[in-house]
Amino acid sequence: MPWTEPFAKSDELQRCIRDLVALSTLPAAWQNCDMRQIGSSVVAALISMLDADFVFIALPGDGNQLIPELTRTDSKLNPASLKRVRAMLQREKAALDSRQEFIISDASGGRDLHVMTAPIGFSGDAALAAGSMRGTFPTKPEKLLLNTGANQAAIAFRQWLGDAEKRRFTALVQRTTDFVSIASLSGQVQYVNPAGLQLVGLASLDHALRLRVRDFMSPQDRSKLQDELWPEVLRAGRWKGELELRHFESGSPISFLVDCFRIDDPRTGEPMN
Repeated sequence: MPWTEPFAKSDELQRCIRDLVALSTLPAAWQNCDMRQIGSSVVAALISMLDADFVFIALPGDGNQLIPELTRTDSKLNPASLKRVRAMLQREKAALDSRQEFIISDASGGRDLHVMTAPIGFSGDAALAAGSMRGTFPTKPEKLLLNTGANQAAIAFRQWLGDAEKRRFTALVQRTTDFVSIASLSGQVQYVNPAGLQLVGLASLDHALRLRVRDFMSPQDRSKLQDELWPEVLRAGRWKGELELRHFESGSPISFLVDCFRIDDPRTGEPMN
């Protein structure tokens, strides 16, 4: 969004730049944090930067569960008023779904509460909101800071959710008694789970990583791998059928019902190497 109005004072510009730099450094502290901890960090930063009477984040989940608000000690909102404001904001679902500004009349002691909101990139499931009794709230620098905080939170939440999915997948394949393996499109083995190593008689993952997919096949099924399975996976993305793997110690064939599928890059839709 183009900046169309000058800052009133040079110190306002300096303060905005300082706060933007501070927001940009927050992700470095979020490496081992979950969504609630990340959200609380954003709230703690913005409550001071915006000189707001309250800031909260609504996260995805049943009933839009809220991170506890961090309220300034000199806030004009007493606990009863803050509870009323929360209820009002939760009813303003349309406002939380997009960048909006609105006023809650007579929020505390006859004073109006000026509120601005920004979505956090979860298709309306998460939002950042801030409010102040100041009639000038929000200024353009304050809008910029709130939107920057929402963007930083969205990136961090997306990263955390992706990492959580990876952790769940890793735990699943580590515990399963099925054979699970990952290979590159060229056929180089990149991973075999513990149960898979045991089923084919390999002592370690390091040994498996020196092999290619065809090395796991019994001799009579290697042509099936080359002529049927691999071309179908590359063309259609998946092949299901029965194959015989070989036991590396005894050489005995082992029959498996195989489900082989291609992993595509979610950003481009193209096959991953």
